[in-house]
Amino acid sequence: MVKELEVVKELGYSKQLTFAYLTCERLYPNYVYFSKHFHFGEPGTLRIIIDFIYEVLLSNPYNQDQIQKYLAELEPNFPAPENFNTILASSSLDVCMAIAETLNFIADKKFQRILDISTFATDSVDMYVQELENLDYNLDPDFEVKIQSHLLMQQELKVQAGIISYLSTLDTIDKEDINTLVELQQSNKGNLHLKN
Repeated sequence: MVKELEVVKELGYSKQLTFAYLTCERLYPNYVYFSKHFHFGEPGTLRIIIDFIYEVLLSNPYNQDQIQKYLAELEPNFPAPENFNTILASSSLDVCMAIAETLNFIADKKFQRILDISTFATDSVDMYVQELENLDYNLDPDFEVKIQSHLLMQQELKVQAGIISYLSTLDTIDKEDINTLVELQQSNKGNLHLKN
């Protein structure tokens, strides 16, 4: 977990939602890649929901019925990892979970959801690194060290810490700030660095 996350607890709802939105944006390409190569899901549905989150972030009005509608539309896009012979199914499930938790956060403003969203992002990298480097928890005493020190994990942690640091400097957050943060994380878009 990113140690700076406790700072986010003090930043207030709009900055917390910004952190969640940026995570959804960063993870989304993982789903697009999985959908394209394994013929599952509708990335367009996820895109519409992420765009809705962005609109809420810009203080556009919404109602609870919209939240429930989007949660229902998201559900058929949740891959069951056991049905696929690829770790990317788990990563794609993390994308869906991050989006669902962001929708739920909009509805109930529970900070625990922000912690969970951060974890979905690092879990995706964790599983991917295990497969990429052929790591086995039962056989390798340095298993955790190798995952935490891997370049992809270091990049994800750095991006999360950088977003938190940037948000901490702001009095209020506006469209320009959000777009700046999106641009800053573009180089890490798709935190598994998958090529579409």
